[in-house]
Amino acid sequence: MWPPVIAWIATAVFALAVGALLGARWARRQIPADLPLREARTGLPNRAAALDHLPRALSLAERRGLSVTVLVIALDEVPASRTALDEAERNVARRLAPRLRTHEVLAHWGPGQFLVVLPDADVPSALVLAGDLRQLAAAPATDGPTARAGDAPRSVSIGMHSRAPRGGQDLRELAAEMVIAAQRALEVTGANGPGRIEIEP
Repeated sequence: MWPPVIAWIATAVFALAVGALLGARWARRQIPADLPLREARTGLPNRAAALDHLPRALSLAERRGLSVTVLVIALDEVPASRTALDEAERNVARRLAPRLRTHEVLAHWGPGQFLVVLPDADVPSALVLAGDLRQLAAAPATDGPTARAGDAPRSVSIGMHSRAPRGGQDLRELAAEMVIAAQRALEVTGANGPGRIEIEP
């Protein structure tokens, strides 16, 4: 028979092990698997999720011989306070998301910025969509009982880049290049005035 001290230690270790096991099972059940890939304030996929999705979209486009287009959308006026910025981002996300198809991705990219991945869009079709998104963001707020707090029109500018992936390319590097190109196009809008759409060739 074990001495009392050793028996007590063994019981305590066993209890801690059982508690850790039950805690891990509870955590897996309670925490959504995609929580780290969501931006908490808007509920949209975050930057990491977008960068994970884009190479897969490029891979599918390569097999089908299609183009992929990336849009970087930015508020022309970024609110100074964190609370106002959060509300502005939620407002814009609510306005833009219904316009996109189920296989298209709207992600939160950074303060006052969003990234859209269009897996099968060439430049002409992406331009039409970009124009629609710009108009939706700037549309007058809805009055009446269904109106939401902070649902104010927002001017946005959009940078765009499109690419048809070719065999042998590193798709993660290509994804990064496409986002950088769309961001360069967005920077041009700052020089040319708010509410613009620019394309990086």
